Amino acid sequence: MAGASPTDVEECTLETARRQLGSYAAPVDRTDRIPLSVAVGRVLATGATANDRIPGADLGVDDIVFERGHQLRPADVGLLKAAGVNEVLARQRPQVGIVPTGDDVVEYDAGSDERVETAGFTLAQYADRWGGKVTYRTPVTDDAPALRMALQRDLTRDMEVITGTEPGDTVREVVRELGDVVADRVAISPGGETGLAVIRDRPVLLLPESPVDARVGAVQLLRPLLKGFGDAPLTPHPSREATLDAAIDIDPAVRSFVPVALEGETGTPLSGTDLATATRADGWVTVAAGEDGPGAGDAVYVEDWDYLP
Repeated sequence: MAGASPTDVEECTLETARRQLGSYAAPVDRTDRIPLSVAVGRVLATGATANDRIPGADLGVDDIVFERGHQLRPADVGLLKAAGVNEVLARQRPQVGIVPTGDDVVEYDAGSDERVETAGFTLAQYADRWGGKVTYRTPVTDDAPALRMALQRDLTRDMEVITGTEPGDTVREVVRELGDVVADRVAISPGGETGLAVIRDRPVLLLPESPVDARVGAVQLLRPLLKGFGDAPLTPHPSREATLDAAIDIDPAVRSFVPVALEGETGTPLSGTDLATATRADGWVTVAAGEDGPGAGDAVYVEDWDYLP
């Protein structure tokens, strides 16, 4: 087994994890010239100027319609079309390789001793909508040579995400051979077995096997990382107030994220870490470290994590 790197940290806070990953997220300087029809969500690499005057919009020829760094919305491309703009120069989407791992994990058609991989597949859909250009790989067995090859293959991407991993496993051994494990765990629940690594100046996010744990780690760490690489704004998730019909039991030592099902203005905390729990959740309640969980009848704010981007 490879020895631990001097930079290894057993556990770090969520804020430290974001800062560590963010230090590698230099905005992508590659650009694409793209038609307006596929420009929604893209970040402008240069300012977009009007080719035609728009009556009633106080915009004339050569006026700046949107500044460099603006992330285009559906209404924005309509305004650009009215201004005679047919294509824009946008930053290329940051590239992310997503590699599921596990001996009993298959892409589809699972046998009696196998299961279909879902965590990485689901995160690939989120990463795409968060602005990433995703390469989703077929599952890799828990074998050092196979894992080494898979990790090295995606070092041409801006970042890597490995799912199905936990402290002390073969994935982390291989990562330590190739680079540094910056932190073995993050002080969050669920998702405490999330790890951070760096290989050849590429940030690597190590996510647990559980779909709920992996989603928490991805929303809290992968989403900000992608926005940093894409030079896109990290907008807050929309939230709504609800009254809990049951108490939330959490470990006050770590920051907790609790899935909640909503019915009208009532929120029901959900337990479990399976795919069904993650799918049933209408939103998530955040409880800061050092605080007790809210009780039945308490008002909470429920964040919609499925809001995209």
